[in-house]
Amino acid sequence: MKQLRMLEVLVAGMLVLGFATPASAQPYPTKPIRLVAPFPPGTAIDILSRLLGPPMGDALGQTIVVENKVGAGGNIGVDFVVKSPKDGYTIGIGSRGPLAINTYLVDNMPYDPVKDVAPVSLFGSSPMILWVSADSPAKTLRDFVQAAQARPGKLNYASDGIGTTTHLAGEALRSKGKIDLVHVPYKGTLEAATGLTQGDVQIFASSLPPVFGLYQGGKIRPIAAMAKERLAQLPDVPTVAEAGFPGAEVDAWFAMYAPAGTPPDVIAKIRDALGVALAKPDVKERFKVLGITPQLSTPQELAKVVQDERAQWGPVINASKAMKAN
Repeated sequence: MKQLRMLEVLVAGMLVLGFATPASAQPYPTKPIRLVAPFPPGTAIDILSRLLGPPMGDALGQTIVVENKVGAGGNIGVDFVVKSPKDGYTIGIGSRGPLAINTYLVDNMPYDPVKDVAPVSLFGSSPMILWVSADSPAKTLRDFVQAAQARPGKLNYASDGIGTTTHLAGEALRSKGKIDLVHVPYKGTLEAATGLTQGDVQIFASSLPPVFGLYQGGKIRPIAAMAKERLAQLPDVPTVAEAGFPGAEVDAWFAMYAPAGTPPDVIAKIRDALGVALAKPDVKERFKVLGITPQLSTPQELAKVVQDERAQWGPVINASKAMKAN
């Protein structure tokens, strides 16, 4: 009887374990996922978050909810993500500033962009374009540079925050054009573009997506593409090299990430879902219209991009008092 009783207890225990194990190790995902955009509504990051969220959610079988957590050049949003549970239910989209170079621009960074971030994939890049207001007397980049040379320290360039790609692009223009421009940082791309249309600043470097509406509405004009080749969307706009300023090429790149320590199989599922979204015909068409080149990298390739960006821009920023002072 004792042996029978022990067998019953053993079987009962195995059944309990059998039922308990799936509950404690359920396949990811089993609930909605939060996708954090660290920049305001209307920016390229926000546009891409809302474009990719629904098809990624369909691929994962869960809803993806986009949340904007803005401020400090994207640092607030990235900090929120990397300090969230490492379970794949809070992920983010980021760019060069908060994911690579803000440590060179901001004292007392709340996170380490290398140690605290788990790369998922680089998924797109877009050349920066130099824009002026529709009524600007500058018809070409050469016109603008000559005007700035005639009035040193009197013309302003906008950015959507210190350390952002728009800031770096403005510095590239100032350096290669050998001109004295005043940096005016705004809280977001739309605010910066509005400052341009109102005449508060005279030039603004931005990728096409966030200013597409203003361009279509005739409020702003492109005078040069900060790319090695002309953009298919703006075939009549010369490159900076064609305009006489080679070396002023700057692009914006976009990446998805999670908190460091997120399980590799979860990272893989997120990346797979991103790949499915990027392959959707409507997403591909929207990327084309916005002038974004889609791509799907490995986490290791994204980590290498961050490493290279830090090696490229760190010394430049450290040597430039203007980048921190303005």
